[in-house]
Amino acid sequence: MRSSWEPLARHKDIPDDLRPLLCETGSLTALLRLQCRILHVEVLSEQVLQLEGEVQAILGCDSALCREVVLYCDDIPVVYGQSWLPDSAVALGLNNIGTTPLGERLFDQQAWQRGAIEVATLDKKQLPSFFPVNETLNREFCHARRSVFTRQNSKVLVCEIFLNGVKV
Repeated sequence: MRSSWEPLARHKDIPDDLRPLLCETGSLTALLRLQCRILHVEVLSEQVLQLEGEVQAILGCDSALCREVVLYCDDIPVVYGQSWLPDSAVALGLNNIGTTPLGERLFDQQAWQRGAIEVATLDKKQLPSFFPVNETLNREFCHARRSVFTRQNSKVLVCEIFLNGVKV
């Protein structure tokens, strides 16, 4: 996702209803589980891609597994997630994730440390063609956050876009 990412502290136009989610430094998965009876993950895509530009610079490698998912609370899509997992992260236990939320693996293995949260406001026109646009119709823009998780010499980039159904 290409956008103008900026540190959370400098982002001033966060809607009140999204502030708790964008600012959450713990597990977003755990926070969402408190809000619904059933949380499930739909895997949209998992493929190894050649990296370019910013993602390549962040992860310090040439290729990574790009995992794209939608998290549902009680059958309502609430978060689109895009994660970049280099081979070094897969070797550290982030393999065979399937429909398990990545957040469960990152926070269950306390060796992963979250870096600073960055946020962005995305125009719906910028979103990929497969993105669940119908879930973002209440707003012209979507709010997103990203952060890098580090363990040993490995990094994982996690980006999340918040959809209309999300509540805390």
